Amino acid sequence: MNTNNISLLDCTLRDGGYITKWDFGEEVIKGVAQALVDANLEYVEVGYLNNKPYEEGSALFHDINQMIDFIPKDRKNSTILAMADVTQFTKEDLVPFDGRSIDGIRVVFYKHQIEEALEFCKAVKENGYKLFVQPMVTIDYTIQEYTALAERIHELEPFAVSIVDSFGYMNKEDFRRYFTILDCVLERETVIGFHSHNNMQLAFITAQDIMDYKTSRNLMIDASLYGMGRAAGNLNTELITNYYNMSYEQRYDQHKIMETISRYIMPIAQTHKWGYDPYLFLTGQHHCHPNFAVYLLEEHEITVEDFERYLLLIPDEMRTKCRKPYVLDLYEKFIAENK
Repeated sequence: MNTNNISLLDCTLRDGGYITKWDFGEEVIKGVAQALVDANLEYVEVGYLNNKPYEEGSALFHDINQMIDFIPKDRKNSTILAMADVTQFTKEDLVPFDGRSIDGIRVVFYKHQIEEALEFCKAVKENGYKLFVQPMVTIDYTIQEYTALAERIHELEPFAVSIVDSFGYMNKEDFRRYFTILDCVLERETVIGFHSHNNMQLAFITAQDIMDYKTSRNLMIDASLYGMGRAAGNLNTELITNYYNMSYEQRYDQHKIMETISRYIMPIAQTHKWGYDPYLFLTGQHHCHPNFAVYLLEEHEITVEDFERYLLLIPDEMRTKCRKPYVLDLYEKFIAENK
């Protein structure tokens, strides 16, 4: 098997920011970024682009050049990235690529934001950055919708396009269905990626299947240290690097990865919670946004059994849309119906 077409992307400092509100501290951001480069991760995401005023020690950056001091002087074999949400960072906020800061930008957007996202993607390319396109909640697209989107993305000549399991319930068959569309539409040199969440503990299983998938296409798999990420978290970097080293060849420095988890991530885990739990499993099982669990449990105590019954009240059209007032209003309805 040709393993040279498989690459890993670590998103600890970005997706993990949902746990700390991106308040990592300068030492942690620099230390994690350096360690991931030293461990030979191909892609390292150092934070989120956001037009809010910058706060010291945050991985939310309102200026691309602010990230220069956090990026290792020697990038070795790593490509350094940041993510931009089209509602929080605009094309007017971009500065031309000059090689001192990030190498590429991951553009993330929901289905209703396609038009503004594609305009932003064009600006990313025009400013000289590698373009990574990240349409969230991939499974929310019908085959026809996703094909149409892929054709429009193809026109941008992106560096990479990712299939995104935002709510943690995509399995390997789901991945292959959307992969086939991208594989048919995109240029051969375009990388196809996968970003997963772990609501149903499918992230590691699906990642293994992707690695074993017979394709000449370059593949990129997202992961984070200790699975650190929003709600149920992500695929664990330490698991997938170890799997690669055992199954194919010795590429990643496992000692460096575990040292980094011990030094920087375990102290965060002592005061912050993320990862699998039964409530988040149920949101995945019922194809719902995980914030139905997060928002409700912030305000109320509810048994796992009752939470499952609560989820049954959510109309199909609202399962992937989640605002806290709606979650709480629906809970009042649940209580009224179950007195």
